[in-house]
Amino acid sequence: MSIKNKKSPFLRGVDIFALLLNLMFCILYPGWVKEGYLNTWYLKIAVGIAAYGGFIGTLIWLYRDIKKRGW
Repeated sequence: MSIKNKKSPFLRGVDIFALLLNLMFCILYPGWVKEGYLNTWYLKIAVGIAAYGGFIGTLIWLYRDIKKRGW
């Protein structure tokens, strides 16, 4: 890890914002299903994969990026 390789605080903030946005979608997803907004199985499966997959993918990517570049 070198100083030239560090990420700017603004871009790290954008990464954290993306993680929090994905977390919000994961929290809201069961309510969307229960309230009937997702009325077909295709929508339920697609939105579930997008919400939870996006959160897990962002979490793994952020962990590896912090490990590689530092905080």
